[in-house]
Amino acid sequence: MSETHAISVDQVLPYPPEKNWRTLTSSELLAKWLMPNDFVAVVGQKFNFRTRPMGDLGRASCIARC
Repeated sequence: MSETHAISVDQVLPYPPEKNWRTLTSSELLAKWLMPNDFVAVVGQKFNFRTRPMGDLGRASCIARC
């Protein structure tokens, strides 16, 4: 699979920046908010979001950018 896509979420989160950052950089908290994953907060680290398959969907391969 050589095609890539961006996942972009534009949402105001009504919490302090520290809580938002903790959620976005913790695999466990990110799984509770979005979906199960093997995320590690390291720039360039590859990770996957996983969910129950729907057709060809069920996993999104990602790379940490910031």
